[in-house]
Amino acid sequence: DVYKRQLFSLYGVEAAIEQALSRQVWLKSGGYIVIDMTEALTVIDVNTGKFVGSKNLSDTVFRTNMEACEEIVRQLRLRDIGGIIVIDFIDMDNPEHRARVLEELEKHLKKDHTKTVVVGLTGLGLVEMTRKKVRDSLDAMLTRTCPYCGGKGAVLSEETMAARVRREIRSILRNSHSEAVLVEVNPSVASYLIGPGGANLKQLEKETGRSIFIRGSEELHIEDMNVKALGTKEEIAAKAIPVKIGDVLRLEVEEPHAQNPKDGIARVEGYVIDIKDAGSRVGETVHVKITSCLRTFAKGIIVNSQDCQTGSQVSD
Repeated sequence: DVYKRQLFSLYGVEAAIEQALSRQVWLKSGGYIVIDMTEALTVIDVNTGKFVGSKNLSDTVFRTNMEACEEIVRQLRLRDIGGIIVIDFIDMDNPEHRARVLEELEKHLKKDHTKTVVVGLTGLGLVEMTRKKVRDSLDAMLTRTCPYCGGKGAVLSEETMAARVRREIRSILRNSHSEAVLVEVNPSVASYLIGPGGANLKQLEKETGRSIFIRGSEELHIEDMNVKALGTKEEIAAKAIPVKIGDVLRLEVEEPHAQNPKDGIARVEGYVIDIKDAGSRVGETVHVKITSCLRTFAKGIIVNSQDCQTGSQVSD
């Protein structure tokens, strides 16, 4: 059986690596520690999490901090973390508890062959320590900076990105004589751009005096936008609306309609199809006949495949 399984799976190496790269590490008691590495230092935060203790809050805090000491030292070795390290233990009012937690930390650090120095508690109750940097950390060797957030750990919200896209559209149209523009963005951003009942889009068109077509694409990151085309209103409408009244399409119902859950939502090239009474059929593939086409979405009804008339467009 050993020869039939890969070594990494047999000895749990993949799971161990995944845990060693995780920002949050759970303790056996239900508490957890959070490890944040920066250019200047590493910050480790201790939290009680699901641990409620057996006596009172003070007891819970003390036990969580004591348990965290062993796990913190284990993670320092496992991740090869060096340099300045600041540990934010849960606040302890009892001086004896603070002293015992420091002793517990130093006890486990003695097992670490890499030189470490515990400076002590700061005025804010943080533990300062240093650990000799022998080589790159595991994090530095196995990961790279996120190309989207640049290492910040956050991206723009949909609302903020929608505001940025609106500014970009205004700028483009100020420098163009085109009657209309087609812009492609992430679907969640498209929802903000269009607004309830198309109110936001109508306001933007009123401000610019042009026709603006918005199309959602799941392939686009939330901070991306593509100007797909500029031209006359008729040209852009033809590009923006990939279906026409009477078309019969084979579509997957992706989600219920946000405002009317009885209806279901499907998409064709990012263009929304509102399918009547399909809210309960999410995940199913159905034949849909297009009954009306608007700038930002079309409406359709479910039809039986045998009822599809010859000449109708049936596509996946």
